[in-house]
Amino acid sequence: MSDQRIFTHDAFPVIAPIALRFTPGTCLATPDGPRAVETLIVGDPVDTRDGPKRIARLDVVRRPRSEWTYDRDAWPIRVPVGSLGNARPMRLSPDQRILLSGDTVARVCAVREISVALRDLIGLRGLIGERPLADLRYHGLSFGIPAVIEAEGVPCEIEAGDAAIVAQEMARAAFQEMHAAGEPPLKR
Repeated sequence: MSDQRIFTHDAFPVIAPIALRFTPGTCLATPDGPRAVETLIVGDPVDTRDGPKRIARLDVVRRPRSEWTYDRDAWPIRVPVGSLGNARPMRLSPDQRILLSGDTVARVCAVREISVALRDLIGLRGLIGERPLADLRYHGLSFGIPAVIEAEGVPCEIEAGDAAIVAQEMARAAFQEMHAAGEPPLKR
């Protein structure tokens, strides 16, 4: 894990660890076209819903086969072609949160769009937990703020959920400490 700070002021803590969710070969949308997650470096732009953002941090974890062989919760989820709007088959971490939308979501959930962990979709539309054949690798990236990116055409949340809430609470606490120390308030 990196100790790189997202903010330059010492009162800000290091934001929560990067969630590692993409398997090698997963293509992310960039201004220059789709790129495999393992080819990205810090500073590369990635398309988000709010426009291109530069990657602030990257991380990768390798787990030897002996660590995950019987840990089905760690196995990647295989997403067949077209099951989530993806043009290619893909594998993602079970913890990856994706955004679902459409008429069915609106009718059932009474909202336009909903965030769902991929593990909650196992058994639907052919999604299965798939035992890898070799060491398990997951890649993660961070922009320093929550964002929605496209992985193989599927909208995925970055730094959402518990990690984003923890990071936001840490930043809020840092702002309160700065204010208590007599630093001027930030401009709006």
